[in-house]
Amino acid sequence: MKTADHLRRAVELIEKHGLYTGDDSYVGPDGSLDLCAALYQGATCVLPEVFRTDTVAATEAIKSSAWAMAAIRAVYDALGPEVTMPETDGPDEVIDRVSHWAATAPFRQAQPPTRTQVMGRLLRTAEALDPQAATAAA
Repeated sequence: MKTADHLRRAVELIEKHGLYTGDDSYVGPDGSLDLCAALYQGATCVLPEVFRTDTVAATEAIKSSAWAMAAIRAVYDALGPEVTMPETDGPDEVIDRVSHWAATAPFRQAQPPTRTQVMGRLLRTAEALDPQAATAAA
């Protein structure tokens, strides 16, 4: 599978489980998924229990998956300089900024992006990575 496919799978997972916007875990009490958890599961097809219980171990699991990091990096790159600092951000910051973007109101806005807006961003990023698949699906 390609990164674009992993992003599309994450959209399906967010649609099914919901988007968790809390900051204490990667999985909400209702089973909703933090954006980076959805991207991890979309890339690896699994979500280890540590995503519910241990954010440090979950972050390490994310960093150890090249597929998950490629998907997260694609979203990070699509967010642009109003959210990211590519010259100084390492893997931990990339993960934090992507999760934070989906859960926090941007500067000068009252609300964070909606679940639909987050899913739209993922789909647009997937389309930019793999425009032929988007054309074939249309």
